[in-house]
Amino acid sequence: MPVGVHVIMNVYDVNDAALLTSLERGQPLSDHVVNSLHLHVLEKAGHQFQPHGYTLMYLLSESHYSIHTYPEFQSCYIDIFCCNKEFDPLVAVKLVGETFGTDNIQHHVIVR
Repeated sequence: MPVGVHVIMNVYDVNDAALLTSLERGQPLSDHVVNSLHLHVLEKAGHQFQPHGYTLMYLLSESHYSIHTYPEFQSCYIDIFCCNKEFDPLVAVKLVGETFGTDNIQHHVIVR
């Protein structure tokens, strides 16, 4: 019996580089995604890389969310593993696209 769904997203063509460059600017976007999906954050950890880019991870009561950004390639990579049966990975993909202003997202859904 599956316990959750893991959606892995490669997000391309993010035109606003500031969304990928600065953790300070990017964290509210991830907060928006997680909150809009009705996920519950237990802990957050992030790291600002130099000269740019960041990694942000959320420990969720439902499992985890992570984002790794590469502004030099106008891309980021997002994983969400969720054990809430109400979670819809396609809604998550659409929300990420709207949040980061791109339609160019490759994704994989794994039932685990």
